[in-house]
Amino acid sequence: MPLDPAIRSRLHAWLERSGLDAALLTSPFSVDWASGHESAIETGPNPFAGGLALLLVEPQRVTLLHPDCEAPDPTALDLTTLAYASYTPAGPLAPQAAYLAKARELLGGRSVRKLGVEFHHLPAAIAALVAGATPIDDAIAGLRVHKTDAELAAIRAALDLCDHAQAILPALVQPGRTELGIWGDLRAALESRAGRRLPLLADFVSGPRTTEIGGPPTNRVVAAGEWVLADIVPRLGNYWGDICNVIPAGQPAGRFHDLRAVANDALDLALSLLRPGAVAGDIDRQVRAFITNRGFTPYPHHTGHGIGVCYHEAPRIVDGDATVLAPGMVIALEPGIYLPGEGGVRVEDVALVTATGCEVLTRHRQKR
Repeated sequence: MPLDPAIRSRLHAWLERSGLDAALLTSPFSVDWASGHESAIETGPNPFAGGLALLLVEPQRVTLLHPDCEAPDPTALDLTTLAYASYTPAGPLAPQAAYLAKARELLGGRSVRKLGVEFHHLPAAIAALVAGATPIDDAIAGLRVHKTDAELAAIRAALDLCDHAQAILPALVQPGRTELGIWGDLRAALESRAGRRLPLLADFVSGPRTTEIGGPPTNRVVAAGEWVLADIVPRLGNYWGDICNVIPAGQPAGRFHDLRAVANDALDLALSLLRPGAVAGDIDRQVRAFITNRGFTPYPHHTGHGIGVCYHEAPRIVDGDATVLAPGMVIALEPGIYLPGEGGVRVEDVALVTATGCEVLTRHRQKR
């Protein structure tokens, strides 16, 4: 994602209010959020990196510490870059020493009393360099929870992929096909639409596996009358989408229509409760009570969660969460019903909390 000036402005205003000279961001999510740099995640941790990327935010400068094999565009992102040697064509790999040396350079001579640090993701190798600094994990999480206009545009683009996935799945889910075969076709279609490779997380289970809530696709063959629970979570740029529905293979057997109707009604209730001033835990309690009153055991997972540079972030719509909702929060809601020996269903929408209620950003249920 290109640099979002609104995020930088928000960070610098907070830094001035906090009385700190600088903030060291260490969470991969916060670093991507504040820098605009797109960390590569599809192939897992980089073996040539000496540690997590670090972002030092100062009033007049933002500096990204990164391996030289992951070079961002400093002009496009308005960054000062501090690269260290990573991949070498000969000899043993030893990027950790180069990483630590550059971290010392980044933080050298700085008063820790005036430095804020995200400690929850702080690499142990540099812990001694920032001992006594001010913890800022909660403060940064609070800044991230209210999305800017550019962030909303990025999330909408990721959700377009989600809606497209649900639109094409009915034609892909056919009796006799394997979960992996369907998944492969779906992934190819989403990457074609995006025009790029996509990090892609999913619960993609069929038949009796739907009672297990989720899991990756397997070579299991989908039988006629069964359904696929498809929770599709793509990352486009730095931002994630999330969407879930259940798709039958032919004419669905059992109580599929009844279960999905109750799950849809529960989701509609959850969306109706999403407004400024609502308390996250209260929404969770009311949706679970609705499921119970319809004669089913409530689902053994969250009712909802925030989404942005991480696919599960604050606020969480769970029991006991006292977060008061406010405009700018983007929340995925996903109630479900799971009956051992019969089947499970879950439906999900993503919505933006607005000044008067919410705007549903996903569109896959509009034609039901």
